[in-house]
Amino acid sequence: MLIYILMFRDDETGADALPMRFAAAAILFSILIVISVVALRDFSRDAQVARFSADLGTVEARASVIYQQGGARNISDPTDNIGTRETIRFDVPDAIEIVVFGSMPHQDKTTLKTISPYESNLIYYTTYEGITNTITSSANYAHLSDPDRPVIFTPGSYELTIELVKNTKHTFITLY
Repeated sequence: MLIYILMFRDDETGADALPMRFAAAAILFSILIVISVVALRDFSRDAQVARFSADLGTVEARASVIYQQGGARNISDPTDNIGTRETIRFDVPDAIEIVVFGSMPHQDKTTLKTISPYESNLIYYTTYEGITNTITSSANYAHLSDPDRPVIFTPGSYELTIELVKNTKHTFITLY
């Protein structure tokens, strides 16, 4: 072993390629880091979507219970201020583009007016990948100021009041 070390001690033929080897290793290492960051970001977004699905299930469950219990406030009567309502915290993460309570997107994907009375019990949301998920609820949803409009949320944190209201046409859940 000592003879081997003494024999190649003065041999510097591999030293010329050493900077190129370091550069190649640095480039490969940088590519691995970029791929890892992208994979981690996508994993984080997928985890956000999974957590959001659970949070949305909680909101939907509470709204369904309130809807089935009854006790709606009559919005046609300004003196009626008694009704069933509950306040909860609701977070829409950045991985979700839009959440709509009470309608489905139509062919042009821009119209969100509730055209069919059968759509008022739908909840849909679109993820960052453009995937649309639809949930059927036992509650009917509508906007408080215009019962023909759905309730729409974009990414953010909300403290929602879930309220059961009625007008001359029907009873619905509104979120504000």
